[in-house]
Amino acid sequence: MSQKLQEILLEINPSLAELTQDIEKLIFVSPRAAMQTTRTMAETLVREVAKLEELEGSELNFGELQMKLKNEGILTTTTDNAIHFVRRQGNTASHDGMRKMLIREALTGWEYQHVILTWFIETYASPDIEVPEYMEPVPEKSAGDRDDLINHIEALMQTFVQKQPSQEKVVVEQKVSRKIYYKDQFIEVPNFLRDAFLLPQRFPKSTTFLIRLNGEQQARIMSELPYQLDGLHQHVKRFKEANDACFFEELQLFIEEEEKRKILMEQYQGEILLFYKSDFVILTEALGNIALTKDNFPGQTSLLNSLLEQGFQHVRDFPKELVLLGKYRNVGETALANLFNQLKVKSMEPIPSEI
Repeated sequence: MSQKLQEILLEINPSLAELTQDIEKLIFVSPRAAMQTTRTMAETLVREVAKLEELEGSELNFGELQMKLKNEGILTTTTDNAIHFVRRQGNTASHDGMRKMLIREALTGWEYQHVILTWFIETYASPDIEVPEYMEPVPEKSAGDRDDLINHIEALMQTFVQKQPSQEKVVVEQKVSRKIYYKDQFIEVPNFLRDAFLLPQRFPKSTTFLIRLNGEQQARIMSELPYQLDGLHQHVKRFKEANDACFFEELQLFIEEEEKRKILMEQYQGEILLFYKSDFVILTEALGNIALTKDNFPGQTSLLNSLLEQGFQHVRDFPKELVLLGKYRNVGETALANLFNQLKVKSMEPIPSEI
C-alpha cells in the first residue's frame, strides 16, 4: 500500500487503514488466512454500501447482496468482477483444505481488493479523492507471529464494522545430534529432535513402558534417553528386553515421521495441521467449524459423548496431535482412526456455492 493511500484511509477510517496494513503482512505469513480476511473485508464494505444506499439486505448472504447491488446499478462491472473474485477466492481458502494456498494467489486477491477499495473511496468517501494506483506489497524483514497478527486483525474487523515470505524450502540433509544404539543397530537423531518431547501416545506398542519410564525420569525427552537402549527395561519393574527392542523400532518410526512432518510444516507454513500418526489434514475454517454431532460423525456416538464431556464442541477444539484424544474413555485406536478418516473426507467435501 502506498503512503498516499494510507493517508487517505487514515482520514476516512483509522481502523480500515490499520486493517489493510495488517492484511498485507498476513499475505506473507498465512496466504489462506489473508484470503479469508480479504473476503470478510470486501463483504463488510458491501454491507456498508447497502446501508448507505438504504437497501434491505441484512438477511441476504454475501453473494445475494452483491447481486442485489448489481441489479440496482450500484456496482460497476469492474467492481462487480473484483468482488466476485475476492468472494470466491475467500470461499476456496475457507473450504479447500486439500491444497496449499500460495502467496501469489493472495497477492492477486489483494490487487482485486484495491479495486473494491478504490470504488468505495471514490463513490462514498469523497469523489474528489484521487486514489493512487495499486502497489504490490513486499514482505517485511521480520514477520510477526501468525496467531497474534490474526487476532489483531479480528479485533480491527470488529472495530471497522461498528516474516519473511513463505519461500520454497530446499530439502537438505539433516545434521545429526547423536546416535542411539540397540545391540548392533543404531538410529541417528537429527538436531531438530535433540530435545523433542516423547509423547507416549506416539508409541502405541510402548505407551505404558514410556509412561513408567517417565516416572523414573528416563524417557520424557529425547536427550534423556541413554545412548544404548539395551537394559532400559531394568529401570522399571515387570518389563523385559522385548520392550527395549519394541521401543527401539517405534523410536525409529517416530523419527521418520517427525522428519516428514518437518517438511510438511515448512511446505504448509502458516497453516494449522492436524496430525494422526504419519497422516494429516489442514484445519481450514470450514473444517474447524464442524460441530461434533452424531449427524456429522455417524457411528461415533460413544467417542463423541466422551469428547463432549471434556468440553470439545467443534473440530477446531482438537489438539494438533490427534492421538492425544486416545486418553479419554471410549476413544480407542479403532474409533480414533475412524474419526480421522471422517475428518479427511470432510476436508474434501465440495465448496458450497455461497457461504
